[in-house]
Amino acid sequence: MQKLIKTLISNCPEDTIQFAKDLSKTIPYGSTIYMVGDLGSGKTTFTKGFAEGLGFSNEVQSPTYPILNEYSNSKNFIYHFDLYRLKSVSEFLEIGGIEYLSSTNGICIIEWPELIDSFDIENKFKILFKVNGSESSRTIEVYK
Repeated sequence: MQKLIKTLISNCPEDTIQFAKDLSKTIPYGSTIYMVGDLGSGKTTFTKGFAEGLGFSNEVQSPTYPILNEYSNSKNFIYHFDLYRLKSVSEFLEIGGIEYLSSTNGICIIEWPELIDSFDIENKFKILFKVNGSESSRTIEVYK
């Protein structure tokens, strides 16, 4: 059972980006982040801020169509997955999923991680994104 470690009520994309920048300083390379939330709940915005906080200058894009976007910063990496379109665990394995999850100089950020929820991942964080009553308000919860 994971424990809640941080919560934010975000009222604009800038709140989400700043929260992600701050959080990026506390999550070590070799970690995996499961991001859970509906479409449009702020997952890609969060990833933009997270990458920025670690000094990645690449333009972060949603990985919905390519399934995986890689960002590099000299010797470190962010592997940003969107597993929504994958139909089986074997498809994840075919794209080298285990190698990415095993990277000690990368952080895997995975949108729609339910497909691999049964994987035993040692340094895993889970971030839940919930849209609140207002269109711009989100609750973001971080679990370890």
